Amino acid sequence: MRRRATFCMAVFLFAAAAAGLAQTPSSPSPESGEISETLKRQRSAVIYAYKTSGESGWQRGEEIYYTKCWICHNQYTIKAGTGAVPLKDLYNRPMLISGQPISDQTVTEKIRTGGPGMPSYQYVLDDRDMADLLSYLRDGHCCFEGSEPPKNPAYKY
Repeated sequence: MRRRATFCMAVFLFAAAAAGLAQTPSSPSPESGEISETLKRQRSAVIYAYKTSGESGWQRGEEIYYTKCWICHNQYTIKAGTGAVPLKDLYNRPMLISGQPISDQTVTEKIRTGGPGMPSYQYVLDDRDMADLLSYLRDGHCCFEGSEPPKNPAYKY
C-alpha cells in the first residue's frame, strides 16, 4: 500500500511539473518593453496592469480611478459624510482643500502622500499610472458616477 501511494505521488508531481513547464508564460523582452502574446491572453495580467479598458490614456485612468479612488470619492460616501470630496471638475477649482493651487504637481503630490482620511499611493501607483489617472481627472472624462461601472471591452454585451 505504501509503495502504491509513493508511486501515485511521484506520478502526480511529475505531471504537475510537466504542466507547469508547458504553461509558463514567456517573459517580456526588456529591449522592446512589450508583453508577449501568452501574457496578453492571461486575464489576470491585464487586470493587474489596469489595462482592461485601454492601454493608456484616460481610459486606463478611468480604470485606476474606479479601483483606487471611487471607493471613497463617490456620491454615496460623500453623502454619508466621510470627508471625501467629489473629484468631478477638479481642475476647474481654484485650489485643493489644503490651500495649494491645483496643478498636475500638487494633485500628484496629494495622491502620492495622502492625508487625513486618505491613504498614500506612493508605493502603489507608478509614474505611468499617475499620468493616466491625471489625464482622466483633467481632460473632462472624470468622474464615474452611477449604477454601472465602466464598460469592460472583453465582455460581449
